[in-house]
Amino acid sequence: MMNLPTVQAPIHKKPLLLYLATNSYAIGALIAQKDGGGIEQPVYYINRTLKDAETCYPRAERACLAIVYASQRLRHYFLAYEVWLMTKSHAIKVLLQQPILSGRISQWLLQLSQYDLRMGAPRAVKSQAIADLLAQFPGEEEFPLDDEVPGELAMAEELREQWVMKFDGSSTARSGGVGVVLYHEEDKAVELSFKLEFPCLNNTAEYEAYLTGLATALEMGVKHLKVLGDSNLVVCQTKGSFSLKEPSLAPYRVMAQKMEKKFLTFEIEHTPRNENRFADA
Repeated sequence: MMNLPTVQAPIHKKPLLLYLATNSYAIGALIAQKDGGGIEQPVYYINRTLKDAETCYPRAERACLAIVYASQRLRHYFLAYEVWLMTKSHAIKVLLQQPILSGRISQWLLQLSQYDLRMGAPRAVKSQAIADLLAQFPGEEEFPLDDEVPGELAMAEELREQWVMKFDGSSTARSGGVGVVLYHEEDKAVELSFKLEFPCLNNTAEYEAYLTGLATALEMGVKHLKVLGDSNLVVCQTKGSFSLKEPSLAPYRVMAQKMEKKFLTFEIEHTPRNENRFADA
């Protein structure tokens, strides 16, 4: 396998399949989904190098770490879909189903309890092979693991003040870009930007940016959010004034609706492009 396959957009209401790969120096994860013909297609894959004490974790704990990392890195997928962990490892199954645990494992399991995560036996060799290959060539991505357990945030950090999110997506014939800014009048701005490594339409890029911003705000513990964007389609579909006419955008709209409902207060407004430059992709 010299080239990794192109990722596919997820199909609404179909479960996602999570494949793990670990070795002594890295972890990797692949999210796949069966297409209309029942063939598993990759949706997203991630990996990273193990750090410090993580290299000494037993194999089952490294696998659990990979699940937690995937759930945080791809949170919007875990929130919007039923996810099946595809593994033959009895040790992993026992670890995840153990009723009484302590330390980091208990914290990880509490984090994972917020998702619809199930277990199944892998049937596609190709998907596991991709995950194994990814773990052989880990990236140097700096995505810090969040140790917070749901419901454990201090009252002082409930963030009752309203946060503002600006988002922007752009596309070319071969790739796209995403830009997101989250800020509060008394805090520094949180800026995110990255390249989409797949060809997409501009509306798709806008939704990728929008979902990234929502997921980031939820991870930060933001409760009250005001969104500003120059995509008339995303803003109007969120408000319900535009109907959904592009089937390819349906999964994005479903994920967005689920995340929007998680805020105590939520509003979205259209802003002219010249006032959205702070978030330009």
